[in-house]
Amino acid sequence: MQHSYAQLAQRLKHDLQRQRHQAGDKLPSVRQLATSEGVSTATVVRCYRLLETEGYVEVRAKSGMYVADWKAQQAARRTLQAAADATTPPPVRFEQLASLQHRMSQLHALTAQPLTLALHLADAEPGWYPCEALARAGQRLLRREPQGLGTYLTGTGLPALKKALIGHLARSGMDLGPADLLVTSGATEALQLALRAVTRPGDTIAVESPVYFGILQAGELLGLKMLEIPCVAGQGMSLEALEYALAQHGGVRAVVVMPNFQNPLGTAMPDAAKQRLLGLAERHGATLIEDDAFGDLAPGLDRPRPIKAWDRHGQVIYCGCASKSMAPALRVGWVVGGRHQRTLESLKFSNSLTTPWFEQAVLAEYMVSGAVAADLRRLRERLAATVPPATEAVRAHFPAGTRVAGPAIGWWLWIELPEGLDTMVLLHAAVRHGLAFTPGALFSSAGKFKHHLRLNIARPWTRELALGIKTLGALAQAAASHPAGAIAPAPSP
Repeated sequence: MQHSYAQLAQRLKHDLQRQRHQAGDKLPSVRQLATSEGVSTATVVRCYRLLETEGYVEVRAKSGMYVADWKAQQAARRTLQAAADATTPPPVRFEQLASLQHRMSQLHALTAQPLTLALHLADAEPGWYPCEALARAGQRLLRREPQGLGTYLTGTGLPALKKALIGHLARSGMDLGPADLLVTSGATEALQLALRAVTRPGDTIAVESPVYFGILQAGELLGLKMLEIPCVAGQGMSLEALEYALAQHGGVRAVVVMPNFQNPLGTAMPDAAKQRLLGLAERHGATLIEDDAFGDLAPGLDRPRPIKAWDRHGQVIYCGCASKSMAPALRVGWVVGGRHQRTLESLKFSNSLTTPWFEQAVLAEYMVSGAVAADLRRLRERLAATVPPATEAVRAHFPAGTRVAGPAIGWWLWIELPEGLDTMVLLHAAVRHGLAFTPGALFSSAGKFKHHLRLNIARPWTRELALGIKTLGALAQAAASHPAGAIAPAPSP
């Protein structure tokens, strides 16, 4: 049986195909169409989303829905598909790469071969981290407490680490005690526990759009429905769109946000917007799940406050980690659950029992050494230094109309290519040149952002990186300039 929103979309599509509306014509608003068709606004929203995904309509910010140039979009898709079919078959299928179920496993399969520049993951130059200091901390620890390796750790985290973390988080405005903090095996486990604590299969959560694909994976694993809320440059998640969604949907269990340097946009939410977001969540009874993985990497001396710093009613579940700022390989994270803290602890016990002793002990040893502030400052300076030359290289070598945005923390660039270019096809060509990036389609459960890509630049600016961006730009230029859609070989550097 076809759903009502699909039936409505089919009727509208039929009207468009019979040219009852021309490209650029404004379509009825959600409320107008709901009234005229005698359906709910939720049905119309899903109808318009389906038509947008299929290229028949487009959303214009603060203006409404308009008829897209759907004939041109379909022609471009056909030529790009012909280009993909004409090249050597890749080891994976691109449509699976874009699907929610297969996105990461297929990306890993495609990029498993040796690469000159693996710019598809959110990792940084290993030498930028205090690896020697961490190694010395580990050596001291093993000499002093070798029996720790034979200890089966229990509880909510190593007391020494929790004490160090409480002091560290106090600098961002969070007043915590040991009972408020649960140590986890990285931020991924923290996010998964947070979602499990407040949702059940079939529930709806609101997420940013574009959104970090790990959240989509976690939501899929738990059988959740993802309601994508657009992000606004310089503001983060659109609070107007969220407020409308919360009012109209009525069943959003949680709102998942990364307010401090959102992945992949890099947008930092102003303090006033953070407080307004907290108020919205409180009024509508939705738990706010805050991912603050990049908060410690803010440029300058002022570390942005997390939303949790304003939380007085336990509405926010705060997730953090050391993976981006201090020690990626240790895989240590933490969660502050407010009124959900006891539930999170029970779920952690059933999920992984505890976080390994050695990783926690090494991080605690390092944090009490007093070197964290200076090491973080050096890391921030190194990250920021690559942004100007990398941005300039993209503007110099990519097709006309390309737009590039990079977070102030300098971890990656979010690149928007001209409409019609499919970055999954581009990735296939790039891998053959030893390059990899993350296609934009991975950052949406609805398959949006197909002409976007995320490019990791968290490494020194070298001739190798400059040539890699130039080659990738040449491949994008070839895709944009060939009428048949074929991606010609990139010129030799």
